[in-house]
Amino acid sequence: MIHSVRTADDTLAFALELAVYAAVAAYGLTRRGLPRWGRWPAALALVAGWAGLWAVFGAPGAAVPLHGAARAALDLLWFGSAAAALVAMGRRRPAVVFAALYVLTTAVHLAL
Repeated sequence: MIHSVRTADDTLAFALELAVYAAVAAYGLTRRGLPRWGRWPAALALVAGWAGLWAVFGAPGAAVPLHGAARAALDLLWFGSAAAALVAMGRRRPAVVFAALYVLTTAVHLAL
């Protein structure tokens, strides 16, 4: 039973990590303050920046793995950025669902 819960939690956590990339890419693509030709480069730059941040500090094989409060801060920044991007795009309900799923997966992870 615990193995199944852990597998489901890991799957949800991975899906949320991918959703972060989707949210920041969508944010870059919807910035009306940018010229139309600049939206794709903005989206790609946001995704590349977030991927670099995760690779260096957050991934299982990170170059500089964080622990404790520093890891908690990274997770809040990482997943919070997706919720903030959704809110900035006027997608409040998906932002709340995303944040709730993040809290759920974090609680399950800490309980196991």
